[in-house]
Amino acid sequence: MPAKNGVDGTLYCYPNSSRAQLIQISAQYGGSDVKLASDFEFGVTNKSPAFTAKFPFGQVPAFESSAGCLNDTMAIASFVGGCDLRGGDEITRATITQFMNMAETKLFPAACQVLYPCWGLMPNNKNVVNKGHENIKNFMTVLDQHLLNRTYLVGESVTLADLALAVYMRDLYTMILDENRRNSYVNVTRWFTTIMNQDEVIRVLGQTTLCVKPAQFDAKLFQQNNPKQQKNAAPKKEAAKKEAPKKEEAAPAPKKERSAPFSSLPAPKLNMDDFKRHYWNDPSEVIHKYFDDTFVDGEWSVWKVEYKYQSELVKTTKTNNLVKGMFQRLETMKKYAFGLMYIFGDEGDQRLAGIWLGRGGDNFFYEDTNWTIDIENFNCTKMDMNKPDEKALWTKFIDGGMDDWEGKQFEKDHIF
Repeated sequence: MPAKNGVDGTLYCYPNSSRAQLIQISAQYGGSDVKLASDFEFGVTNKSPAFTAKFPFGQVPAFESSAGCLNDTMAIASFVGGCDLRGGDEITRATITQFMNMAETKLFPAACQVLYPCWGLMPNNKNVVNKGHENIKNFMTVLDQHLLNRTYLVGESVTLADLALAVYMRDLYTMILDENRRNSYVNVTRWFTTIMNQDEVIRVLGQTTLCVKPAQFDAKLFQQNNPKQQKNAAPKKEAAKKEAPKKEEAAPAPKKERSAPFSSLPAPKLNMDDFKRHYWNDPSEVIHKYFDDTFVDGEWSVWKVEYKYQSELVKTTKTNNLVKGMFQRLETMKKYAFGLMYIFGDEGDQRLAGIWLGRGGDNFFYEDTNWTIDIENFNCTKMDMNKPDEKALWTKFIDGGMDDWEGKQFEKDHIF
């Protein structure tokens, strides 16, 4: 155990935070005495007047010591870790800071996009998850080349650069990066296991077990973490007072019952509930197999839709509201259709387009007059699933791989 350097203090954070773990490991190297606040309750403690008086931003991790209060992960880790972890000269310190910033701004957000659905903290939005995987792959590829002839990221010993990246990478190595994926980053894996086997790291994290089978989206856990709000039952009306009997009046003519949408069509082979269940819970291969095995042209149809007035899409918030409003007005169509609407491009130069699967062989939006309000503003093109290029567009949307439209980069997606 390294000698104490005199930095004592209290760390405020929620349990199992990788940011708090980074600080605790840094404290092991610096010989600092960092105690976790046992009574900290996220969302309560950090909003209290006593807490915000010391930490005005109210964010965590937060560190309180006799020297002062700090409210940033990397700043706290640097303070409790001591000069050896920070580097001995200006260029070394700057390079270490560079990697720490990359851990926070590049690696951590990408890891969250992939891991949060597995923890039930975020819906299984395939486009977001695929973007996360792509960003992780790009980051790891560059890092693997950097570590080709290096044991550590900077210099010849462990620094904050190593600790920050390795700690933020740990959940990926234990939950996502199985042996097949690790083989693509042999230098990063060698370095990662070196850092994880340091005594100071083991004291905080224990032994690290590498992933055998990648974790998947947990629908049940997501429902538990995001329960639907129960609607309050309407108060019972008081019983009406008895009145004197009135003379009988002629009964009104019975209203003609309206037939259900698509009631004239035979039962389809593809079940929309099953398709949506596969989309939210299963990998792309399973979704495509179910679609290919059950889709019958005429029972269902696939349509490409493009907004007619693209030049009017100047604000992302307004474009989002346009799609949300459309989805709300189509609520009664949910068991007959599935849709993906994507916003592409920056504000002032945007595109709105999507792909839909709906009941019947004709444009299903016109089955009910309540469904036509918004679709009149779109150009609709029926897709032939027997044509490779049109089937490829459907596949790309389902896989979450639509990165651009007419040269405009993907910005936001909406799922119906």
